[in-house]
Amino acid sequence: MAPELPPKRYPEMKGKIALVTGGSTGIGLATAQAFAREGAIVIIASRNEKRAKQALTTLADDGRGSWAQCDVTDGRDVERLISSILKEHGQIDYAFNNAGSGGKMSPIASMSEDAWGKTINGYLTSVFLCMRYQLPAMLKTGRGVIVNNSSVDGLRGYPLVGGAAYAAAKHGVLGLTRSAALEHAKDGVRITAICPGWIGTPPVKNFITKNEEIGTQIIGQEPIGRLGTPVEVANGVLWLCSEAASFMLGSPLVLDGGYMA
Repeated sequence: MAPELPPKRYPEMKGKIALVTGGSTGIGLATAQAFAREGAIVIIASRNEKRAKQALTTLADDGRGSWAQCDVTDGRDVERLISSILKEHGQIDYAFNNAGSGGKMSPIASMSEDAWGKTINGYLTSVFLCMRYQLPAMLKTGRGVIVNNSSVDGLRGYPLVGGAAYAAAKHGVLGLTRSAALEHAKDGVRITAICPGWIGTPPVKNFITKNEEIGTQIIGQEPIGRLGTPVEVANGVLWLCSEAASFMLGSPLVLDGGYMA
């Protein structure tokens, strides 16, 4: 059985400022809930206000939550987001760069430039833009943790036809993460990434429901015999942000049910 949200375990997070992009659903929502449970002040950044407000109602009373509208592929939007957080809270302690979107999946030989561009912008450039404005804020205080959401697809080729652009973007996230981590290794800001396997988020569940054959293939790729849960990924993100992971720098945490083993 997959674990539920664990008891509080990181007292140092109480009152800290945690930004979760794409925090209205799936992995992002589970992570926002986990931060709130530890007593953090959580900012969910997303595009859909209705969904975000529903998400805020699920946060634990121990923490506080708010929503900020932001398209993470738009540098001006990201700059405004970070400026507003600093104006209200004065700092950012944790950032989980989770939001992502892409173009239509298709084989490389027939992929449109538009689909390629949307996927690279949605999953890679968005992470760069977030880091571009999060880092100066953290460097002013000399502390902070950034966790970027990559994927096992950032470690190997996409296993189904049509995912080349997504895999390329996720490989790029790891290259960006490692390079940034080395740039700031001695600055008090830790930068790392998480690489989930197949996780039971709403899009993945919908994808499996629509195509039973592909669903069987996906489950078959997981030695553990099931999809991961958003809570399991959130547990990993919080550990990476915690003082328990103080020596974790640049290298990704792989949570994949044995997929890459």
